[in-house]
Amino acid sequence: MRTFAGVALACVLIGTQAQAGRPFTIDDQLALEDFGRAAFSPDGRWLIAERYGRYEDAPNFDHEFLDHATTSRIFVIDLRSSSAPRALLAEDPKAGDTFGAVSPDGSRLLVFRLKNHRREMGVATLATGAVSWSGLTVDPEVWTAQARWRNDHEVVAITRAPEAPSILLGAGWQTQARTAAAWAANGRGAYSGVVLGAGRFADLNPPPPDYGLAIYDTQTGRSRALAAGPFFELLISPNGKTVATSQEGELIQPDGAIGVVRFSSPHRRRRLALVDLDSGAVTRPCPACDLAPGTWAWSPDGKTLVAAARDGPAFDAPYGYWRFDVRGDWSIQAPALRVNMVMGGGIANLTGQVAWLGSDPAVLAKAADADRPDWWRLTSAGPVNLTRAFSPPQGRALAIDDNGLLISSGSGLVRLGRNGRAGIIVPTTIAWQTPRGLPGQVSDRVVGTLDAAARMMTPNGRSQPAAPIPPEAKLVATSPHGDAAAIVKDVHGVRTLTLYRPKAAPRPLLTINTGLSEVDFAQPVPVQHKGLHGEALTSWLYLPASHKPGDARPLIIVPYAGDRYDRPPAWFEPGTVSPLTNVQLMVAQGYAVLVPSLPIGLEDEPATGLAEAMLTVVDAAHAQHPAFSPNRLAVWGHSFGGWTALMVAVQSPRFKAVISSAPPADFITIHGNLRPASLAVPEVYMTLTGMQGWAEGGQGRMGATPWAALDRYVRNSPLFHLDKITAPVLLIYGDMDYDPTQVAAVFQGLSRQGKDAELLYYRGEGHVVANPANLRDLHQRAFAFLADALGPVSPPAGSEATEALDTASPAIRPSQ
Repeated sequence: MRTFAGVALACVLIGTQAQAGRPFTIDDQLALEDFGRAAFSPDGRWLIAERYGRYEDAPNFDHEFLDHATTSRIFVIDLRSSSAPRALLAEDPKAGDTFGAVSPDGSRLLVFRLKNHRREMGVATLATGAVSWSGLTVDPEVWTAQARWRNDHEVVAITRAPEAPSILLGAGWQTQARTAAAWAANGRGAYSGVVLGAGRFADLNPPPPDYGLAIYDTQTGRSRALAAGPFFELLISPNGKTVATSQEGELIQPDGAIGVVRFSSPHRRRRLALVDLDSGAVTRPCPACDLAPGTWAWSPDGKTLVAAARDGPAFDAPYGYWRFDVRGDWSIQAPALRVNMVMGGGIANLTGQVAWLGSDPAVLAKAADADRPDWWRLTSAGPVNLTRAFSPPQGRALAIDDNGLLISSGSGLVRLGRNGRAGIIVPTTIAWQTPRGLPGQVSDRVVGTLDAAARMMTPNGRSQPAAPIPPEAKLVATSPHGDAAAIVKDVHGVRTLTLYRPKAAPRPLLTINTGLSEVDFAQPVPVQHKGLHGEALTSWLYLPASHKPGDARPLIIVPYAGDRYDRPPAWFEPGTVSPLTNVQLMVAQGYAVLVPSLPIGLEDEPATGLAEAMLTVVDAAHAQHPAFSPNRLAVWGHSFGGWTALMVAVQSPRFKAVISSAPPADFITIHGNLRPASLAVPEVYMTLTGMQGWAEGGQGRMGATPWAALDRYVRNSPLFHLDKITAPVLLIYGDMDYDPTQVAAVFQGLSRQGKDAELLYYRGEGHVVANPANLRDLHQRAFAFLADALGPVSPPAGSEATEALDTASPAIRPSQ
């Protein structure tokens, strides 16, 4: 009876009949819209914004995290008029349009049309919408600059053939296409192999693909090839004469002398090439220098580049700052200074930055004997510490222009002037914001509230009136005139892109997800508790609107070991496009949901005391809000949250159901993993470290290799403790994720013991299940599994189940 009740309950997800106060459904989730980038033109006349359509309306779902971008449309708003936003380009229902940099004069815009696995660059006139398509394919600017204006009519771009390997534009579909082609070749009796090498065989690895470097002239509509090579990113000099490029080189390999690999990226050396934009001549200063990504800046006269680089052959050789000039000369600057590396999210991140104060570079660096990074001016007489007197934290500059830098510190907002003088211009009580721009772009202004009024600060130290923005709004763009664009959302997840101007009423521009206005959502309730070390923590409880004290409804715990939530996680807010571990869908089924704070020290074993810490949160939540049963517990996690779910089930029998999606279940094999993409498209995906940085010095926290710390790896791998799991387990995995054997081994291990387990294995999916049909199937099966394990749950009033399962969803059937 429980099985049939669970299946019937799962069908509730399909019902979408609108009525006041109805619960959230999977149909609502898949219909969500979103906003992409927004930006003002440099002259402040135009506001440009991307609006993504309904998620399930994407023309295809083989672009992984770029799927939703295939529904994007570009809108422009003329701020000299009160007219409504207009679509910039004619709509193509099979394509998604996004935008890049605005021309220096503010009249033209780089646009990109993603269609049929190609992303063509064009130039659109903002006033008319007229567009000139270049015929050039350009990668998305997710991490690095790929296309920038040389002047008002010429664009420099890294270009590629549509079928060329790409870690971004080729994500998903290229792995599938290459694998299918190899299978077909084998069937014909043709060669179908791939050869990889390490050590003295490393030269066997396929080299990175060659791309093109081209100039597109908007006046003639023609492009001119400049150079070819494995280009990674570009930076145009201020005088427009030279473009600095980094080019990918050989794979980086550690050796046995390195105790701990702390990062696995970048996985290739990156070499500097300076290209003359008139002649195409290429200069390669310091061929042995290996550049850090995105940490460089041209001098104001365009003759000198300062960049973070290293020339040591060691895998973990530190980065310093180097000076390169267009003639080919180079030298290291301040050898005692290093680019700082910090741990964040279980990943080691380089946190350097370069700017110029007049004729001297200024860099964010850490002295060898220092306990913190500072900003240093690199003068001919030696480095000068500019921020020694200010309290940490200090990090990358918030704003940079020819007049100096603005830096946030524990002492307040600090200005570094062209003359190198540093001073606090605003106290610490002010929170300053700057919207995120394109990769490689740093804002030249910050906004905040000063003396009860909105102000905009620039690196010259002056302020001017700015538009006041509600504290709950998300700032997405600012103009030099003090205007701002922000996204305002209501409790239902309805979002509105709004224009704010000084001394003017807010102006709503574009609204999305209006269908959510009739949906009830759970609001997070804080749960105060102590951590394992006595620290004060906050976790978050989500309850159905119909809850009442004394309810015995089941509780689903959605964990991610290592995370601490002083505020409710933004990805669980109404209207957020987050298809997996969707708290709002769980609440809509009548479950209480708990998102626990489970911090872990960087040197601690992640599994130690994990179930105890989680159950402490459960008991605190029940004591403070007795609206669920403390005994009907399920845990549902994704990625490292999936590992968390399995590990706590190993440590305690209190959990009655486990859903583990994309978990690293065996730290030994994940350490040596070669993902399917690495074998199918090794030119861009292959690394000689794989997940070693994750396992040794990152999120896995193993602190050594498996052969040096085997017991630690075993202790923290759920696979080796499956005999202790008492709850039924549902496993979820995509066949293009890192290592399908992670869940296969768990499934078979549970099967060997006669334990209850299900495996949902989705072909064509990566680390996150994205296909709408697969998402429907996943959630229907997951809620049926929970109902079977925990007993039936009455959904909130307003949910409607379908009459017949086989009619509503043919996906619920035995696996083929």
